[in-house]
Amino acid sequence: MKHAKATATLMLVLFASGCSQAKEEKRAFEVPDSLCGTPVPAELLSPVLPASGEKITEEEKVGNGYFRCTVSVDGTSVLNAKWTWWGKGTSTVNVAGSQWGVELDEHVSKDRTYTYADKGGVSRVTCPEPSVPTRKTEMELFAQIFLSNNGRPDEATMEKLIQAYAKSVSASPECVQK
Repeated sequence: MKHAKATATLMLVLFASGCSQAKEEKRAFEVPDSLCGTPVPAELLSPVLPASGEKITEEEKVGNGYFRCTVSVDGTSVLNAKWTWWGKGTSTVNVAGSQWGVELDEHVSKDRTYTYADKGGVSRVTCPEPSVPTRKTEMELFAQIFLSNNGRPDEATMEKLIQAYAKSVSASPECVQK
């Protein structure tokens, strides 16, 4: 009888605590399969985007030698993806150091083509050699992804995401212009 009362009390406490927990919010938005038109697998974006929210939007800015895409959920910036041209010989760690508040020298690939951390990554983009020399033959293209405070840090996903983004940028018109 003593054990029955204790068991009943425990079950009542567990039941009550389960009822008082708020339901987990779910996403009302569909995870895109691109970053402002640059294809990336939705399954790589999903883990770094908020687990809940109503609406996802993308805003892009294009300039001479750069492209930036800001992904927002419910009006709040979550992720920034961009590509920029840098001088030959620039390292991925140097490019990562240009992003305020981010230190990405913890994980550098053996071939030094990319570096990443839980909140961002940088990768050198491999572009085909142009048939006619241009100013871009003296430059290298880099892809960057960085989370804002509202993104969900995920080191393993970020490594795959920056590589996928760089691969897609390598097939973009910016990279293959001759």
